[in-house]
Formats: sequence, structure tokens, C-alpha cells
Amino acid sequence: MPDAPKIVAPYGDAAYAKGNLFSAVGQYLRVDDNLRVTSYNAAANVVLNIRHRFVDCDGEIQASAETQTPNTDRSAKSTIIVTPEGWLLGGEIFASGAAPAIGQTFVIVEVVRGLGSSALALQVLAAGYLNAKQPLVFPNAMIGSSLDGGGALRSIAGTTPAAGAEISETVPTGARWQLLAFRYQLVTSATVANRQSTLLADDGTTNLWYAGGDPVQPASGTFLYSFGAGYTPFGAVPTNATGRSLPTPNFLGAGSRLKTQTLSIQAGDQYSNVQYLVREWLEGA
Repeated sequence: MPDAPKIVAPYGDAAYAKGNLFSAVGQYLRVDDNLRVTSYNAAANVVLNIRHRFVDCDGEIQASAETQTPNTDRSAKSTIIVTPEGWLLGGEIFASGAAPAIGQTFVIVEVVRGLGSSALALQVLAAGYLNAKQPLVFPNAMIGSSLDGGGALRSIAGTTPAAGAEISETVPTGARWQLLAFRYQLVTSATVANRQSTLLADDGTTNLWYAGGDPVQPASGTFLYSFGAGYTPFGAVPTNATGRSLPTPNFLGAGSRLKTQTLSIQAGDQYSNVQYLVREWLEGA
């Protein structure tokens, strides 16, 4: 006579948990193990919502809801979530309060032993970008790099320098940029001299490349300069607009600068209308 079919208790039954069968579907944590959530963020007003389900040693399924407000300067912000002994079934982290683009908010979820800054990191459960519509799930997520993907597109209004001064824009700490386009206007004073405006990049100290350098702009002139990858150069007459090509691919690390260098610049010359387009990734700070 055949054996009767084996009856398996459903999830949430204490006997099921005590039989250690949750170990097949969950991540076991000791009583001194906890979760650490570390964020790197470049967007304002972001709140991270951290949710997870846990089975304790009595077989009770618990749910946790925590929040973290990340820093906005791309530096690390860490929160340790204390967990009981048992099995982590799974969880997710999503953004609210703002709508960061993919490339602006990177999160790492780890198992750590202990609390505070001395907590020992044991295992990465998840790492990747998230936004309000795309959560980061754990513990069975792929481990991503903050340099993965297409980055966040940012159109940035640059700083208008003082009269007679050059444009200078700096890649922020914790960021990596790919420059896609750059535009500015130069109004020259009545002082007679032919100016030539060049866009350049440096690594904070050493110049890396130059673009432009022509056409010649006379006194009392207003020229609009545009730079982009793959541009076919076009001249300044009759519209006083000029386009020049950028090196490509064009990646810049934190501390690198985008600057103008102007031959025969005069004290009354004024740069303005600085605008540029970049892809940004987070390297962390």
C-alpha cells in the first residue's frame, strides 16, 4: 500500500519555521546580525523607504518599515536596521519625496555584525540605482556598480564670471561626468583687440584637451559659442554663432574643470549664458 502524501505546512506556520525550511528561501541572520543601508545621492528632497519581511525563530512573520534621508552631496549616508534572529524573506527600497533619475541615487544593502561605525560588513545583498518607480529589491538582486548604465542626464546652468574673467566649472566631488554639449556667450568691450575663445578641460591641474579657438571675435561683438560631440564646424558670419566639435568619448572625474581660455581678453569682456549637458554617475565620496 503506498504511503500517504506528505503534508507541508504553509509559510507562516511555526512548525515550518522551526523545521528550518525557511533557510531554503530566506537569508538567515544571527541575533547580532543586522542590515546596513548605505546611499549615495545627488538629488534634493529624496527619502528612501526601506521595507522588509522577516521570520523570527518562533515562526512569526514580521514586517519592518524604515526610512533614510540621503545626503545630497554624493557622500555616503548609512543606516543600520536592527533585526531579530531568523530568516530575511525579502525586501525593497524605493524613493519618495522627490523623483530622482536613474544615476542619481545609488544604494547598497549589506548584512553587518554589530552596530555603529564598528559594525563588521559580512555580505552584500543588493547594490544598484533606484528611483520612485524602480525599487531596489533584496536579498536576491544582482550586485551593480555605481558606474553601470547610461548615467543621469543633467542640463546645468553654469556660473557667470566677473567681467574680464574666464568661465570655470568643476566636476563635483563624488561624481563622474561625460560632457555632451557646452554653450556660452561672449560680449566683447569696445577695447580694440581680436579675441579668440577656446574651451578646455583639465584634471584640476593639467590641461587635457582644447576645442575651438576660432573664429576671431572683434571688439564690441556678441558671439554665441556651441560645442558638441560630432559637430561639423560652422562659422560666425552672419549670425555671430559658432559651433565646434568636442573630443569623444569625453569622461571627466571629480575635480576636473571645464574652462575658457581667451586670447587677448580685455577687462570689460563678459562671458554669460553658460549652459552644458552631461551624463553623471556617482563614484561616492
